[in-house]
Amino acid sequence: MAKIYDSLVRKELETFINAVTEKILQNELSLFIGAGSSIQYGFMSWEKLINKICISNNLPQSSDGWSNTDLAQCAELEGVDVKWNVCNTINNVRFDISNKNTFLNHLLDFDYKSIWTTNYDCIIEEILKNKAKDCSAVYRYEHFRSLSYLGGLFLFKINGSSVSPESIVITHEQFINYRRSHEAYLILLKRELLCHTFLFLGCSFNDDILRSCVKDILNCIDNSGENYATKHYAVIAEENHERLSYICNDLSIHYSINCLKVSKPAMSHKITQGIASKVKFNTIFISGAKMFTRYSSEETYGKKVCQTLVSTFLSIDTMPFKFVSGMGMSIGHFISGSIKQNIKNRDINRFLDMEPFPFSSKSDNDKHRTNIMLKAGIFIFLYGDMSTNVESSGMWKEYQIAKRNKDSIIIPLPCGEDSISNLIFNEEYKNCKSFVYENIDLFKSFSIYNDNLAFFRSLVNTVIIETRKKWI
Repeated sequence: MAKIYDSLVRKELETFINAVTEKILQNELSLFIGAGSSIQYGFMSWEKLINKICISNNLPQSSDGWSNTDLAQCAELEGVDVKWNVCNTINNVRFDISNKNTFLNHLLDFDYKSIWTTNYDCIIEEILKNKAKDCSAVYRYEHFRSLSYLGGLFLFKINGSSVSPESIVITHEQFINYRRSHEAYLILLKRELLCHTFLFLGCSFNDDILRSCVKDILNCIDNSGENYATKHYAVIAEENHERLSYICNDLSIHYSINCLKVSKPAMSHKITQGIASKVKFNTIFISGAKMFTRYSSEETYGKKVCQTLVSTFLSIDTMPFKFVSGMGMSIGHFISGSIKQNIKNRDINRFLDMEPFPFSSKSDNDKHRTNIMLKAGIFIFLYGDMSTNVESSGMWKEYQIAKRNKDSIIIPLPCGEDSISNLIFNEEYKNCKSFVYENIDLFKSFSIYNDNLAFFRSLVNTVIIETRKKWI
């Protein structure tokens, strides 16, 4: 049986967040997103949406004891074009895509196997577009052609999209007929449920479609006689305590879904943001470049710095750090090679995310740089050749991006007077609230010519203490 975690119990909350975080770091998580994500952007709930259509057509409302799907069915029988009304209402909502204080904005900084949603709106697509992330929405069978392409992110809108009224599934009859009309979607969903871990957010689990898919997979495994299970997680927000306990018990016992009990929806949003924060502060963005003379003593020292840095940050048994790099000159090579050396036979995607820059426009490069830096909360700066125009260098641009978030942990290693990282170090030391200023004695013990093992061990311990303040 799956576990039930109580969000009011600190240890249980941390255990749940750590489990989901690890799956994101491993690139093994899929998202299933329900209505709560859209409400944060000013969209009305499904119930209010249906009621608005019914009121404008003098029809019964949900307060009269009707279910949402029955109300839609009733409206359709009265000659109302429910699908068009739904799309028209949604498409007339003006929402602020730049709103940073939403759990979707935080969660979509990271990479997922796939994203599934029952929502009709295009919020997810717009957020991903704003983050310069490519996404293919799938809500018509003609879109299935693109699934043969193995790369990229697919967003499965299993109840249709507001940009295509005919794709909408909303009435009671349409949901009854769902297995016949959308069988291919269910086959794909079952495959994902079998292969990857899911995080369910804002899902009521009131309809039988999702439950039946999970149950079909569990029955297959039970009948096979194999001891195999894919772990799934759900944040369940419900103000009614008895109903909250019932939903969590039902999902854990009958559907093997690990549930986090949350008594207030607003708290569930903070918890989801906490997951995103935990991932960020377990991820290190490496910014560095250096034109070393091949086989020189300077190159040897640089390689040793990178090797010691990597080995100490990967030495944490419970949840090692993950590195993100844009493949900087020499430094990116030293970092990635050191990671490969340390992880041995483990999956390198858990520990390293290499993000080459596109050979296109300056605008594309700037978007890409911002996009990959959003994955991290810790930023380490190494070396960097001084030039006549430091401000145009990639390292300096990355420093400016890192500073945008006041919670960023900025770690510039003073790699010689003629390095950009040393320039950044001096800039950070001017700020009495910076990580450098608060740990100046530690930084003074660093030298590119030293062994630095003791320095990096102390640095890792200090970073762990600091990151815990950021996400708890």
